Amino acid sequence: MKDSTKRDFVNQIIKLVEEENDNLSNQGFTTEEKLTALVEKKTECENAEIKQQEAMAKSKEATQEAKLTLQEAYKEASNMADAIAGILGKQSEIVKKMRKFRN
Repeated sequence: MKDSTKRDFVNQIIKLVEEENDNLSNQGFTTEEKLTALVEKKTECENAEIKQQEAMAKSKEATQEAKLTLQEAYKEASNMADAIAGILGKQSEIVKKMRKFRN
């Protein structure tokens, strides 16, 4: 069952109990304590979901930052490799070793 379906069920039960409180009481079912506990649990769930969404947003930002910094580092390494190849020549053993790194 999806989380959204579960959240909807909780909301519907709270609304139903609030609307039918008198009828339930007349039938001998006291709802006050259980309803209060359910509303508190719903609030806890909502707060936890907010934390989860914030964590997901931070994770997305961190992923973007990691990709960007990796791209920058790769570009710098590539520039250094090009400079070394330009100075030593393509037949240099060092340059030959560097070519293997990109495979």
